Amino acid sequence: MFTIKQMEALYWVSTLGSFEAAADYLNMVQSTISKRIGELEARFSTPLFHRTGRKPVLTTKGEEIRAIAEQILRLNDRLNSLAKKSSVPSFRFRLGVTDLVALSWLPELLSGILDRYPMITLEPEIDLTASLLERLVDRRLDFVICPRVIQEPQFVSTPLGAIELVWMCSPKLLDGKDNATLSDLTKHPLLIQTTGSILHSVIDNPNLPFKRTISCNNMVALAHLAAHGMGVTILPHAFFRNMVADGRLCVVRTEMELPNLEYFATFRNDYHVQFCEEVAALSAEICDFRLQ
Repeated sequence: MFTIKQMEALYWVSTLGSFEAAADYLNMVQSTISKRIGELEARFSTPLFHRTGRKPVLTTKGEEIRAIAEQILRLNDRLNSLAKKSSVPSFRFRLGVTDLVALSWLPELLSGILDRYPMITLEPEIDLTASLLERLVDRRLDFVICPRVIQEPQFVSTPLGAIELVWMCSPKLLDGKDNATLSDLTKHPLLIQTTGSILHSVIDNPNLPFKRTISCNNMVALAHLAAHGMGVTILPHAFFRNMVADGRLCVVRTEMELPNLEYFATFRNDYHVQFCEEVAALSAEICDFRLQ
């Protein structure tokens, strides 16, 4: 009898390109993957993988079996979603988020996932948008929450909402004024997130001739640098409302219209789809970008 575990091993070895990568993804030792592939191949008269090169490549027969295995895994995924939540298999869920999510509603999201699926092993990672999406494409992450989407059919994106971006600085930097021209702003250093952040692309503009920039990969650190009068920056208004309320930062209105920062939950459509859809729906429900 063929088993789901054999189908799973074949699918992920062929998808990820190695027995080692499949074993890491499925959270098991490589010998177990090899054993399951061996059991599967023993049922056929021809091999399922070419073994002449360093990378396992499917034979014609292997391609046929992979297509069937993908269908079986999708159907199994759907059955699990219809069953009691306690019957959902345990697996590693590698969730990537930006620092904005991590410092606001990530704890509530993780608690919500564990309440519904206590057998899931959560592995949250915090990084810049470009890195998160790259890791999702390479299957080093299963699900990401960031302000950009991948426009390819194998990915699913759920909009979570948009937040307002504004210029901010210390009130003393502009003598307490809440309106300024871009020329006023460019007299001061620009505090900017490093390349790979969505905020970097917003203000990486030749029409903003700042004489000096200070780069940092952490948004909260940028806010504190701005509060100390070290320059001007762009930040999400709602997230830093407390620092505005207590006078450490002020919002500066200029003639430059800034885009809203739209966040999305993005995942692949080929594995644990029902689970990821539920996490995306939960994210949309609890999404709150105000600093806790």
